[in-house]
Amino acid sequence: MKVKASGVIAGALLAAAPLVSFAVGLPAPFEGRSLLQADGVVKSIDQAKQSLTVLDAQGGEGSFTVTDVRNLAQLRPGSKVHIQMIRNAVIRVTEGADGKGKLAQGTPRDTIQNVTAEVTAVDRSAGVLALRGANGSVFHIQSRAPAAVANLAAGMQVSVTYAPQVNVAVEPAQ
Repeated sequence: MKVKASGVIAGALLAAAPLVSFAVGLPAPFEGRSLLQADGVVKSIDQAKQSLTVLDAQGGEGSFTVTDVRNLAQLRPGSKVHIQMIRNAVIRVTEGADGKGKLAQGTPRDTIQNVTAEVTAVDRSAGVLALRGANGSVFHIQSRAPAAVANLAAGMQVSVTYAPQVNVAVEPAQ
């Protein structure tokens, strides 16, 4: 029951996001998706739980619950793999390049992940934002509608609110 209520709250927050930013004169929020792709070596697999742990080239370790399990049965510890994670998100400008318009944050941490970032580049034709997170890492978000990024510029601060669902696919690396 708690999980169901959290999902309803998360959906309501994602739906209300466009109203909050627009009310303070900032570009309207928009929906997009984050795509993360990585290569690694399988450390362990739990076929029953449809999960695996992967080591990357730098020795970092990540565990994933695989939602697209078509290739999972053919993997073994030591297999080289390519992982693809896709998450839907709502992006809203929290502060313009002029430093105005900061919005308060406040979403349940157990249902939605919020990331604050700075826009470093905008590809208007593709609708892709390059963002730098607080830890210095750069990631990209692609808008569902490329025109939605037309009024964004480098230096703007944004909040990326990820949906709680993550789609993870894994395949043998070539």
